[in-house]
Amino acid sequence: MKGFIATVVATGIALWVAVQIVPGIVIPSADFAEIPQDLVAFGTVALVFGVANALVKPIVKALSLPINVLTTGLFGIVLNVVLFLGAAWVSDQIGGRITVGDFPPDLLTADTLVAAAIGSVVVGLVTAVGGLVIRD
Repeated sequence: MKGFIATVVATGIALWVAVQIVPGIVIPSADFAEIPQDLVAFGTVALVFGVANALVKPIVKALSLPINVLTTGLFGIVLNVVLFLGAAWVSDQIGGRITVGDFPPDLLTADTLVAAAIGSVVVGLVTAVGGLVIRD
């Protein structure tokens, strides 16, 4: 349980960094203007992304291993973008209020795909560094 909480905290920090760096990612609660409401909304987004990274991503990566081998790892980028957009959609549906490029409502626009690709790289890097700093 402690490891999962550390993952969610690291993911929350990574999402905050992504909001600050990537122009297409907007989480209105990331400015923490209204502390109780914004903390809950941002926590919801971090929890959804943490669950996606901790539980869903390893399963999907294992299932897509043959395609990933055939494309020499390039399918991993597509997989990260899809998981990033999926987690954004789920968190938006449960009240997290996140916008990635033009999503929602438009899914396949250049702004959405670029923001999701850069955002998934930033969140992945910061989460990896956070995982090294925050030990289980």
